[in-house]
Amino acid sequence: MNLNRTLLTSIEKLLSEKLSTIYYDKTFPSIIYGVNNDGTYQIVREGHLYTVPNGLGIPLQMAQGVWVTIPGGNKNLKDMYISAIRGTQK
Repeated sequence: MNLNRTLLTSIEKLLSEKLSTIYYDKTFPSIIYGVNNDGTYQIVREGHLYTVPNGLGIPLQMAQGVWVTIPGGNKNLKDMYISAIRGTQK
């Protein structure tokens, strides 16, 4: 049991180290919390409010569900943008 736990911990550490060097786009769901006069929108990610541009080219509304993309993973939060509107499930 202890050997299994040690082995899994080692594998997890190796995977985390490898994944930290891979750059990939990350997309997450959010909701529009504010609309700014300059055409940007306020969204929340992990409890923090961010101002992001709209990559769709169409107006969005408060409380609208959107997908937000971070190019290159979590290291470029300043580059994130609204990439799609979240659909409703029926």
